[in-house]
Amino acid sequence: MPWEYIKYNKKNNIAHIELDNSSKKNSFNIIMREELKEVINAISIDNDIKVLIFSSTSENFSSGADLSEFNTFPSIVKSNQIAKYKNLWIDLYQFEKPIISLTKGWAIGSGFELLMLSDFVFAHTSSKFLMPEVQWSLIPISGGTQTFVNKIKDLYVKEILLFSEEINADKALKIGLVNCIFEDYSELLNHVFKYAEKISSIDTSRLIKIKKLLNFSTEKNIYFGKRLEEIYSRSL
Repeated sequence: MPWEYIKYNKKNNIAHIELDNSSKKNSFNIIMREELKEVINAISIDNDIKVLIFSSTSENFSSGADLSEFNTFPSIVKSNQIAKYKNLWIDLYQFEKPIISLTKGWAIGSGFELLMLSDFVFAHTSSKFLMPEVQWSLIPISGGTQTFVNKIKDLYVKEILLFSEEINADKALKIGLVNCIFEDYSELLNHVFKYAEKISSIDTSRLIKIKKLLNFSTEKNIYFGKRLEEIYSRSL
């Protein structure tokens, strides 16, 4: 089935989703979110698939939410409905199989948050990470304040969220945002698929159980924190 803003491919036990909205630096619009949700839900019930890879067809991983939709009344209404009943980020958090993200260029806002919902992140040296919400007098509402704390030390989280400073690939590796970095993108791509194949050799039930156990201690905080983000964001 053709998609408007993503590309999907399945090979053996590996699912591969490419963000494909290059004209807007892979920003997440409503249609892309719906497409991602539909594909992710299909992958979750496909017993042949053991691991999911996210990457990009363009020079940037994702520039975050499509801000042009924020000023259109019908889009705001629909966006709120999607957020209330069909939240993509909750689906990703609940996704039981391992997620690998492969980055290059910018990963901003919700694009950055997608990485925090991934189990493994491999980055090209061109990768740059940014959470600009506070700079724009906004609060993350996709659970970012919680997923960041789960991934890296609290002092780094405060720097990232409060100061909206750009993080390059080297610093991302140093503070634990990414697993490793590569200068050659084709080498990186090859490494990611070999890594995915290694994961896919493990029994699926073992993969799911380990991921559930690792997420167990923070699961309530994710949902509660996300709800607080939504409440606090309305007061700004």
